[in-house]
Amino acid sequence: MKEGDVVVVDYVGRIKESGELFDTTKKEVAEEEDAVNERTEYKPIKIVVGAGMIVEGLDEALEDMEIGDSKEVEISPEMAFGKRKGNLIKTVSEKKFKDEEVNPYPGMRVTLDNRVGRVLSVNSGRVRVDLNHPLAGKTLHYKVEAKEMVTDEEEKVEAIVENYLGEDVEVEFEDKNAVVEIPKPLNKNIQEEVGGTIKEYTKMEDVEFKESGENEGEDKEAEQ
Repeated sequence: MKEGDVVVVDYVGRIKESGELFDTTKKEVAEEEDAVNERTEYKPIKIVVGAGMIVEGLDEALEDMEIGDSKEVEISPEMAFGKRKGNLIKTVSEKKFKDEEVNPYPGMRVTLDNRVGRVLSVNSGRVRVDLNHPLAGKTLHYKVEAKEMVTDEEEKVEAIVENYLGEDVEVEFEDKNAVVEIPKPLNKNIQEEVGGTIKEYTKMEDVEFKESGENEGEDKEAEQ
């Protein structure tokens, strides 16, 4: 496979040192590990090879595979979620959280400086928060299978949209134009990233983002 190919993959991701399962597309594996997340739909995923939709090391591994291949790959922290950084462990006043009506406790997931982190400790009015990715510093082990190549242009677009925005977002097509119907306003930078990815890896010439039902108000006014 090569950069830009859209492929359907199955995988099982574990932390090498402990063997702990941290992610998988296979529900039977999650069930065996008693690690089923009820909010997750377990199924093969569609990704664009080389587009950064998965960790860099796994992306590179796919480029050495063909459809139908299965492979086990070990990925260093540098090619996964990076090394742990001491400057991402912050100590802040507990009052900062109290002012936002949050009562921090060890293990709690919080947002600080526009990053998601985990509370390490709460002591004497001070809260230590780790803003490193939970898998930072970990060597990962993947079992990955390349199941199918996606060749239909519309299906490629839908795969990219689902990867960025979720599977509930609908896309309509008009010749070589894609209209992405979003349920609520979407950050302009995200629109540009999604639209740019679609135009780079598919034959679409234009991408438009439209809020679902945004014309309903106009239609009602016209009826009056």
